[in-house]
Amino acid sequence: MRRTRGNKGFTLIELLVVVAIIALLISILLPSLRDAKEQANVAKCLANFRSLMLSTFMYFEDYNDIFPLMVPSGSATCSWTYGGKTSHDDWETFSPTLVLPANVRPMNEYIMGGEFEPDLMDGNTVVKRTEIPLLHCPSDRESHQRLFNQLPGQDPLQISSYDDIGTSYHYNLSALEDTNIDVWANQGQGWIELSRAVVKDTLGGMVSTFTFYWEDPMDFALYERIQKIGNHRKLNKHSVGFLDGHAEYRLIDTRDYCGVGWSTINPNWVYKFGMQRPPIYYTDGKNCDPQQH
Repeated sequence: MRRTRGNKGFTLIELLVVVAIIALLISILLPSLRDAKEQANVAKCLANFRSLMLSTFMYFEDYNDIFPLMVPSGSATCSWTYGGKTSHDDWETFSPTLVLPANVRPMNEYIMGGEFEPDLMDGNTVVKRTEIPLLHCPSDRESHQRLFNQLPGQDPLQISSYDDIGTSYHYNLSALEDTNIDVWANQGQGWIELSRAVVKDTLGGMVSTFTFYWEDPMDFALYERIQKIGNHRKLNKHSVGFLDGHAEYRLIDTRDYCGVGWSTINPNWVYKFGMQRPPIYYTDGKNCDPQQH
């Protein structure tokens, strides 16, 4: 005699329970996976900042402690033409002096370790831009310079800062603006005088708190004096590189110019009621207390 056993499959309810459990596990695990990926991006950015500061120290050595400035005669300077790849073509119609090719941006030879291949050109048209990987944040996803300048063309939310202006990181132009020095004296030589004074003074006592480079959203937020979500998707948290060469991903309230452990300007230059005005001072309300910062 032979017995037969029926094949028992899953019931519909059992299948739905399994699917619900899987969906629940995914909903629990996905944020953790996203956070882990973002932490890896943070680590990459901080490594970029440390390498960028090392390159800057070499630049300081060769140029007597001045900022890596690009100052077109009679035009504005900006916080991003120090290095990076050639700007997007849209900038050509807005401000040709800001469309600096990679091979003339002063920091690139230090970042790239010497000479590097220029852009691939077809006449005056850039066919392929030379990449500067050190200046690319993997979480960079929108261009705030394009947003700020209301540049016609591509949507600023659809193009990264790196692909737009050539870098995800800006140098600290806030420390050089709005002072009583005539920066345009002698065809822009005042910028050099001022930047050397900043470095000399901050090296004297603020080397570990003076922020020299920061990510694109922080640059926009500081100018507008607003709070902003940083590249790594946290409100008021930004990646920054300090003058002593270390880098941090930290809380920075960009409604002010200074905070505990960080400063974007030189507190020694700030005029305050009841204090003697220093020889160089900020004129647009920039302030921070030297006793606290």
